[in-house]
This record gives sequence, structure tokens and C-alpha cells, in this order.
Amino acid sequence: MDQSAFDAGSYVMSLTPFDPRGDLDEEALREHVRWLHAAGIRVVPASASSGEGTLLSDAEVFRVWEVVVDEVAGRYPVIAANRELPTARENIRYAHEARDRGLDAIQIYPPTLGHVLKPTPDMTSAFYDEILDAVDLPVLISSNESTGFEVPLHVHERLLDRHDTIVAFYKNNTDFLNCATFYARMAPRTTVLTGYLRLPMAFTLGGTGELDYLQNLVPRTCRRLHDALHAGDAAAASEAYTTIVDVLSRTSRFWVEEGLMRVPTYKAVLRLLGRPGTGLARAPFRPLDADQEKRLAALVDDLGLARLEGLD
Repeated sequence: MDQSAFDAGSYVMSLTPFDPRGDLDEEALREHVRWLHAAGIRVVPASASSGEGTLLSDAEVFRVWEVVVDEVAGRYPVIAANRELPTARENIRYAHEARDRGLDAIQIYPPTLGHVLKPTPDMTSAFYDEILDAVDLPVLISSNESTGFEVPLHVHERLLDRHDTIVAFYKNNTDFLNCATFYARMAPRTTVLTGYLRLPMAFTLGGTGELDYLQNLVPRTCRRLHDALHAGDAAAASEAYTTIVDVLSRTSRFWVEEGLMRVPTYKAVLRLLGRPGTGLARAPFRPLDADQEKRLAALVDDLGLARLEGLD
């Protein structure tokens, strides 16, 4: 698949639906993919974050991939989210599994070594070189501060100089100037994706799309921001961005202040909206208690999420 297929996409780290027994709910997954696709959102399945990928077995991850590929049927590139695997060998194995199951690309994270260990730039470069020399799928390189360390920009520039299988980068950092520098240097050369809080800035510096988790809740609103930026409609972009910031800030209080974390909170929101397959997240995630569910229901009503997403 050529580079242009990855340009200007809105990608979501999709939630993974489970049935009441806690097993993968394939029909609910298909329905979630259809709902997102109808809003113009592309699914990245079984991510290590919102997709609970670290809590899935290999067989479950591969089955999620297969279901999404079957459902999408070539309408957009399906990127394997991958796990934050510390060795090149394991990343290569995952890339081959993704290729054999019909996925179009794979996301590669830097080597996470455990505890507070941080790889040196030389270690990181060698890690990526070994993977990229052995993998024939297009690759999305993830530069995400959430891994616990920052891969230097010069390492990413060198990788792009050397490996033509790289089709996109994802960039996230709490330091907005750090992000701006990355966008300004990399966006003229390749597809750069980011999250919604940084999207307007990224877009002015050449970024073309987003990779986030918020589309699981408000896909139509998220797509409105994407489309407004590409159309140069500042008023529409401002309206959509204001809504996104409001949804993010008010839902995040449940995990920032109460330690619930995003996945069980988002699944509870979708359950309140009547979406299928939104049972409990897997342990060690904890479910909301009755009071939290009541307050979250009030928040969903106050935000008007059903109206925003055409579910009322």
C-alpha cells in the first residue's frame, strides 16, 4: 500500500468489547468498527492502551485483527497497534503475524526495558534498524512520551533517511514546543499523526491526521474537527475543538482524581449511550461503583453526548 493511503487519516485506538463472561465479543467489535467507520474513523485494533492489548492473549490479539480486517474489507489501511515489545525479534514476529492476517501496516514502539531503564540513542537506532530491515509491511513509528522516555528527534530523522518502509510517525509529548519542533521537521517529509489536544498546532505545521482514543466516545465530533481543519473552516474547527476539550477534561477527572483509568470509564460511557459490547474492562482495571456510575451518567447527559453523536 503506497504512502498516500496513510495520509490525512483519523485513526482510533479502538476499545475491545467483551461479553458478560469476559470473552471477546466479536459481533460487538464488528458493530463498533461499523459505527466508527460511518463517522469516518479508522480502527487500530487491540492497542496496548485503550484496546487492553496487554491483557489479551496472542490468540485474542490475532483474532481481533482478523475480525477488523474482515469487517473493513480494504476500505482503509488497518494498522496493527502492536505491543510495547522490548526486543526486535518479538516485534518482527508480530509484524509477520500481522502481514499473514492481511493487515496493511504495523506500529512500532521504542524498546521498553522495564522499571526506569531507558535505552540510549544508539540502542534505539540499532533496535529499529534490525526490525525495519526484516519487515516488509509499512511501518508507523510511535514517538510517545507515555513509554517513559523520549526518542531523540535525530534518531527518527535518520530512520526516515534510511528506511523507505516508514509511512508515518505518531508524536505525543506534554511539552508542546517539543511536539512543535517534531511536526515542523518531520511533517514536510512524511505523514505525521498526533492526538486531539495538539491537532490544531500540528495541522498548522503540516500534520495531516490523528491517532487517539477519544473517537471511541465521540467519533462524529472528532471527525468534524479533522474535516474543518482540512477545509480551512476556522469557526467549525473552533466549535469542534471546544467540545473535544470539554469532553476530555470532564471525563478525565474520573481517572485523574479517582484513579479509575480511561478504559473502564470509556466503556461505562458507551454503556450509558447504549452501545454494544461495553461490559467491564479486564482486571486489574476496576469497575465504577454505583455512585460513580450515577455521576458519570449525569455528565454524559450534561455533555449531550447522545445528541452530539446522533444516538438520541
